[in-house]
Amino acid sequence: MKQRWNFLLAEPHVLLLLWLVVAGLVTFGIVVGVDQELVQLMVRADQSRICLVLILMYFIGVGHTFRRTLYLSREINHAVTVASRLERREVAAAALRSRDSARAAGLPAGFVVDYLADHHASRVSPEAADGPSDLLDAYASRLRGAHEFGWFYIDLMLKVGFLGTLVGFILMLSSVAQSGTLDASTMQKVLQQMSVGMSTALYTTMASLVAGILLSVPYYLLDRGLEALLQVTVHIKEVLSGPSQPASA
Repeated sequence: MKQRWNFLLAEPHVLLLLWLVVAGLVTFGIVVGVDQELVQLMVRADQSRICLVLILMYFIGVGHTFRRTLYLSREINHAVTVASRLERREVAAAALRSRDSARAAGLPAGFVVDYLADHHASRVSPEAADGPSDLLDAYASRLRGAHEFGWFYIDLMLKVGFLGTLVGFILMLSSVAQSGTLDASTMQKVLQQMSVGMSTALYTTMASLVAGILLSVPYYLLDRGLEALLQVTVHIKEVLSGPSQPASA
């Protein structure tokens, strides 16, 4: 079952291991950049200090992705454990009809157990005929909301970088506007000030693009992890546990 559904289900904590691989590569790149003084050069050349803001935003985003990856990786493991025990007939499908029965059967609490318990409750309720399909969408939306925040956060970083670009151009053009005459004696000073503004514009743009690209990888993995979790959940509900029958009156 694991290999057939998704590569993220092949081994325990594959999603977390992939996050660690990406984080390791990024850390290696940062160490090389600091060692070659590329990061220091970028910070010194940025007169707006927006690069420092982007660096801080990036590490906040990394912390958010780690927290979500750890949670989602744990939920995937719990879902695979439930599916494996059902396939080996170590527990009966009836154990998933409530949280108490799942706990008594030794099944790990989490997304799958909560959803299937609520799914069964909605099926036995006469006034909730259309509940199960809407219920899965509600559970998925609850997890997907954190990922959508991540994509919004990346877009916000790009806009902050664009703001730095505008600040750099303003600094560049203000050096020309403040010069009454552009004779040979002042031309060198003007060019130096223009280079400062251009450096600010280019470095802030580069910092936002690089940070956005690096953050998009773990958020993409989170989206794939959510798909894997939903696949296992549907497989358990439709195949392993069977359709829940309404309780007789």
